[in-house]
Amino acid sequence: MARDDRPAPFLEISPYVRPPAAPCPALAADLRTEVAIVGGGYTGLSTALALQAQGVEAVVLERDFCGYGASGRNAGHLTPTICKDLPTARMLFGAETAGRLARFADHCVETAEATIRDLGIDCDYNASGNIMAVVHPAQEKRLRQAAETARSIGARMHYLEAGEMRARGLPAAFLSGALEEAGGTLHTGKFVSGLRAAALARGVRIFEGTAVQAIEPGRPALVRTAAGTVSAGRVVLAANAYAGEIAPPGDRQAPLYITLFETAPLSAEQRAALGGWPGREGIYTAHESMESYRLTAQGTIIGGSKDVQYFYDCAPHNHGGPEDARPASVIAAFRARFPELRDLPIAHCWAGWCGFTLNFLPLVGRHPAHDNLFHAIAYNGHGIAQATAMGPLLTDLILGRPNPWTEVICRKPAFMPPKWLRYPAVKAVLGVVNGIDRRMDGRVESGR
Repeated sequence: MARDDRPAPFLEISPYVRPPAAPCPALAADLRTEVAIVGGGYTGLSTALALQAQGVEAVVLERDFCGYGASGRNAGHLTPTICKDLPTARMLFGAETAGRLARFADHCVETAEATIRDLGIDCDYNASGNIMAVVHPAQEKRLRQAAETARSIGARMHYLEAGEMRARGLPAAFLSGALEEAGGTLHTGKFVSGLRAAALARGVRIFEGTAVQAIEPGRPALVRTAAGTVSAGRVVLAANAYAGEIAPPGDRQAPLYITLFETAPLSAEQRAALGGWPGREGIYTAHESMESYRLTAQGTIIGGSKDVQYFYDCAPHNHGGPEDARPASVIAAFRARFPELRDLPIAHCWAGWCGFTLNFLPLVGRHPAHDNLFHAIAYNGHGIAQATAMGPLLTDLILGRPNPWTEVICRKPAFMPPKWLRYPAVKAVLGVVNGIDRRMDGRVESGR
């Protein structure tokens, strides 16, 4: 059967989310609440649930519908990755802090797993772990060193030799790899819709179709929308890559545009040709700008992440649709890694925004000048675990209670250049990263 190389349909949203059958009403009048939460993704919903469990009234304001943004569009890897990787964390922050960050990342995975279990969310969670995989022998030495560094500071990680990869029935393109033992993969839309349903069932007020225009500091703070205001004793900014359009410290992140795709379901013969992939471990490659792949519960492959984009105005709204995404690049990478599936059609592509920081850590904490304004944004591609864990952490911060992870993750935001310099700086970094990866891919293709 000849491969169908016609462009795959480009979807405006992820195929794993859709507008709710019964959307929450938009805000249409002024109201008062104890805590206003801006953003209805993993961070906002987990925070609302944690506050509600402590008897604190919270209102969630979401510009589209809960899960429309990164929470519903991501690739579905629940991972304890933090910073760029643990060797980078050790280089930037020292061994002791890197170890604490590793333990925090494991805590985030455990929190997400407990959330799924305690709320009874059916989101196809597969506790398989995720593998950082070698696709060329030249990547192996560095990855082995990274795995050893991670183990030395307490991370639950071990190296899988080539024979172990084959024994697991993993695709042949992935030669060896470092297994993150915690975490796995899940259905992103089912997870975020499960959080939404749990919040509504517990009496949390959610306003969808309600874009926040500004947050005005004060006591109380005022959250402005087109049709009404929310007066709140405390405000949580949980809008991730979109936060820069609303309030600081959203301007301390770079919103990157990431493209993903999903294949048609694999036949039994196609899956057997890969080796079976029985554990459905999540895989991401040992590139600078990684490729990610996972075999879903529906028997499809979701992949992407390679060749991210950044736009001139440094804002997450400036894109023209499918022509600005990079489906050709991510699909070409997929075809190179999975030659056994040359006849497998690509069902569709989509894209979304991810907040990145220059120290690869999320922006979490309290506004330095306004102690009733809080934020948790910019998860650098690791948001399922970290954003879900923000609910209990932010709740303790808001209520003035001790939390063992506050000092670990509530850090001064990393420097971000002014906008006139930010675009060329970020583009230069992406150019170097993509150049390194292109050279590596050329070696894979040529067999050098």
